[in-house]
Amino acid sequence: MFKSLRIRLAVTYSLIIILTILAVDFLILNNYYLSLLDERKITFFTYGSMVSDAASDNYHDPLSINNILEDFTNTTGARYLLINTESQVLADSMSRLQGEYITNPQIRNGLKGNEACGIYDDGRRVMQIAVPVKTGTRGNLEVIGIILLSTGIDDLYANYTDVRWQVAIISILAGVSGVMVSFIASYSLSNPIKKLIGFSRRLSGGHLGETVTLPRKDEIGRLADTINFMSLELHKIETNRRKFIGNVSHELKTPLASIKALVESLLIGENLSGKAREFLRDVVNEVDRLSSLIKGLLTYTRLEEERLHRETLMVSEIVRNTVKIMAPLAQSHNVTIENIVKEKIRVPCDKNLFKEMLVNLLDNSIKYRDMQKAENRIVLSDHADKNLYRINISDNGIGISEENLPLIFEGFFRGELSRSKDIEGYGMGLTIVKKIADLHKWNIRVDSKLGIGTTFTIDIPLNS
Repeated sequence: MFKSLRIRLAVTYSLIIILTILAVDFLILNNYYLSLLDERKITFFTYGSMVSDAASDNYHDPLSINNILEDFTNTTGARYLLINTESQVLADSMSRLQGEYITNPQIRNGLKGNEACGIYDDGRRVMQIAVPVKTGTRGNLEVIGIILLSTGIDDLYANYTDVRWQVAIISILAGVSGVMVSFIASYSLSNPIKKLIGFSRRLSGGHLGETVTLPRKDEIGRLADTINFMSLELHKIETNRRKFIGNVSHELKTPLASIKALVESLLIGENLSGKAREFLRDVVNEVDRLSSLIKGLLTYTRLEEERLHRETLMVSEIVRNTVKIMAPLAQSHNVTIENIVKEKIRVPCDKNLFKEMLVNLLDNSIKYRDMQKAENRIVLSDHADKNLYRINISDNGIGISEENLPLIFEGFFRGELSRSKDIEGYGMGLTIVKKIADLHKWNIRVDSKLGIGTTFTIDIPLNS
């Protein structure tokens, strides 16, 4: 799944958006909660300082201090304690802890002369603030106690929770929108690339001269323009190449025919020595080999421009007729052809090109027979299933080495064992076979082992 550029881009953009939203949400919510907490701290530190000043002025008047603490409790909703330096509660706005000894980090810091704040959660969130009560002159102040106030902050947390849910809903909506936009953006970016890939495959399949339309002015648009230019230039080069090969091949046919006719005329004469007659026969053989090469070149050039004339025909009939044509050649080379193609399958094909394909495969098997074997055989068989019809051409010839198998369909390729002067040909036959298979959109493959034989398999789709 992640091999697709479109999916990769969409997932990458989505992760960036989601992680960014999460980070922003965390920072916003955390800062919001801290700001609420700081605002509450500042407010109650102010109240604590006011109570501390009042307690300093009325330290030795317990009744006045109690009244002051109760007034502040009624006004602010917080609970106030006056604690002396021995950690004993002197006054309590709720009149519960007078005379008790209590301590905590805030009380200890307050008695050292520092303001302190702490948060406690025992089922109810409480903020405790300690403010020193000092007496004396400026520069010579003495801590005589502290004011410890306690206030609930559950309302802050409830407010924070409400905001968190609102932010979560907004973030989910933003995240979903961002993911959708990511997929749209990735599709917009990858779709033209996918189109260019498909077009490049068509070019590699031989559809030169075609162009692709991408109305874009960015780098992808410029890439499309470059590929279009390359396609047109390659088409020109390919057209000129075909014309050149065709023209040269046609021009060579006439002088070769003339040379052969002249040499054969000389062979008729009676005043030739045995050596001269042998040389002239060699010339005729070489002329025939060149003629065969030119014929192959012309055939391949014609196939590159060929349009199929498809007919729905019985394959077994075409195979039977081809075997009948090739039987005399096989017999002259002591090769037996056995046709066991039996399936009554009809496929759309170009009859003449299909025959030429089979002729080349049979001719190849005859040429590359094993001279050391007592019997050389070629067997044609077939097999059909629901979606595929398969034709096999098997022989027990010299075989093809493993390293040469990927190269056999290339033009003019001949394996080391096939370079013997006893084996005619220039390696064009299988190139023509592959071209005909490609024109039909069939698949041809080969399986071979040296000294054992070769099997060519033609796979014909039945649902195309």
